Order: sequence, then C-alpha cells, then structure tokens
Amino acid sequence: MSNPTQLPTSAVEKTGVFVGLRTKLMSALMALFILAFVAIFIWMDKFVTELAMRNLQTDLIATAKTASAGIDGDAHAALFDRGEIDDAAYTEIADFLRSVQKTNPQASGVYTYVQLPNETDRVKLVVSSGYPPGVTPPPVDESTHSDSCQASTLPRPDMREDYFDISPTMVAGIQQAGAETELWSDDWGTWLSGYAPIYNSNGESVGAVGVDMCASDVIALQQSIRRNVLIALAISLIALIVVVWIIATGITRPVQALTNVADRIGSGDYEQDFSSLYSSRIQDEVDKLASVFELMVGKVYTREQNLRARVQQLEIMIDQGKRESQVQQIVESDFFQELQGKVSEMRNRFKKED
Repeated sequence: MSNPTQLPTSAVEKTGVFVGLRTKLMSALMALFILAFVAIFIWMDKFVTELAMRNLQTDLIATAKTASAGIDGDAHAALFDRGEIDDAAYTEIADFLRSVQKTNPQASGVYTYVQLPNETDRVKLVVSSGYPPGVTPPPVDESTHSDSCQASTLPRPDMREDYFDISPTMVAGIQQAGAETELWSDDWGTWLSGYAPIYNSNGESVGAVGVDMCASDVIALQQSIRRNVLIALAISLIALIVVVWIIATGITRPVQALTNVADRIGSGDYEQDFSSLYSSRIQDEVDKLASVFELMVGKVYTREQNLRARVQQLEIMIDQGKRESQVQQIVESDFFQELQGKVSEMRNRFKKED
C-alpha cells in the first residue's frame, strides 16, 4: 500500500519569527552607517589628539631649548661639582629658569639635571625653578593660568637629589632635544615633559633642561572634539534613519502589497486588482513580478474552474454508476425473482380468465 499523500512544503504552515523586508533592509543599512560613524569618530579623535600632542611637543622642545641656550654649561658643571644650593651660581640659573617659565604660563616646572657615567638608571637634579623656602611666589595670572593644572606645593628639591622616575626620552635629552609621547598625571594636573641638552664652551653636553608643561589644552581639545563629533554624528544618524526609512518604505511597499494580494489569493479569493502593483512606463523587477503573478493567477483560476467542472462530471458519473449497481443488485436478488415469478403467474391467470 502506498503512503498517504503529504501536503507540499509550501502548503504547510511554517514556524518562526517573521521579520519584514523593510526591517531587514533598515537594520543592514543602519549597521553599516554605525560602523562607518564609529570608524570616523575613532579616526578624528586620534588625528586631533596627535595634532594637539605634536603642537605641545613642539612648544615643549622650543621652551627647553630656550632654557638650555641661556645656561652657561661650564658654570652649571662647576655648580654640580662644587657648588651649593642658593649660592650665586645656583640663584642665577634658578632666576633664569623662572624667567623662561613666566614666558610660557603652561610650563609648571623647569629644572636641570645630569647623569653620572656609572649611573645609567637614574639622574641627579641640579637646579629647580622653585622658590626657596620662605619666599612667597608672585600671584598667578588667572587670564593665562589653566584651571586644570595647579602649581605644585611640594618643597623645592635638594641639589643632587636622585630622580629615579626617569624615561628613555629623559635620558636621551642629555644628548638630544626631545619630548615624551605619553601624558602623565599627578595631584596637580596632567603633564607632558620635554628636554634639551646643556653644552659647555667645548660643545660637550654636561646636563639637560627638563620642562613639565600642562597638557590641559590637549585634554580640553580632545573632549571638545569628541563632544562635537558625537553631536554631529548623532544628528547625522537621526537624519539618515529618516532617509533610510523613507527609501526602505518606497522600495518595500510594492512587495508588501504583492504579499497581501498573495495571502488573499492563497485563501481562495482570485478576484484581485494588480493594476496598482506595477507601472506602465518605468518598470523594475517588482513590476515584472506583479505582471507575471497576475498572469499566473489567471491561469490557476482557469485550471481550478476546469478542475471543478470535471469533478462535478465525475460525481454525476459516480452517482449514476451507484444507481445502476443498486438496481442490478435488486434485480438479481431472490426476492425480486420470486416477485417477478408471481407477477408472471398473475398475468397468465388474468389472460386465462379473459
């Protein structure tokens, strides 16, 4: 015996979550837009930060070179070898460092240092621009002072004090001017340091000048760019959402209308108007699909009508066959034969009587 006929896959109700074509299209485009905006934001943030850092590094190196050029290398070397803090040579260099510091309000600390040949892992401080104990520094000009950085309240470092927190750039600054590439922070703000060598009368490097400059401008510029870019990208994203929604709606509306027509046809309603689904002038794939679908529905409707007519004919033939079979069964039954015999006898009797 053959297996019972199964419904085709298309006729079985499929399970799953329905996601509209417009939703899929908008989701895909929005994902691409968001990825593009994130890439643009990261690139702009990196570009602006690097540009601000380069400007700050250039300013740092220029300040450090200016300070180193105004220091007598021979006097600085003699001060480190035999001098004491606050003697005439120390005071002269310290006053000069403070004058350089005043020309650049962002410079918080200006100092000199040396490195001993047998101590490559540390340097020794020589002169600091800090004021001696008991001396009140002049008031800070609030118009040029940064609110993000404050003057250090730490005591002035001692002469020949070891400085262990050094970097390769700081060590290299004894031979060549340079600036750090990373910001560093403490309790008084965020800073960037630069260095320039000090030369004696023979052109030999005998130490270096270090400058700690406030990096608040870099941070403020970075925050401003991030805020403005985020606002611009958010506005652009909202505008793109509206535009994408309008475009997606225009593209998917004929498909949605065709889907609704197909649902009604699937329910047996073949009397559908396809004229609104395609244009007579400029046509695309959806117009072609609607035209072909209309032709297909007409053929299916005709075939269904023909099939129904044939089914009715078959039903009539089957009913007639059933009646003939029933009559044949009655004729061949013993009761009918006996009844037929009695009828014949009655006819014969009537003929004899007549």
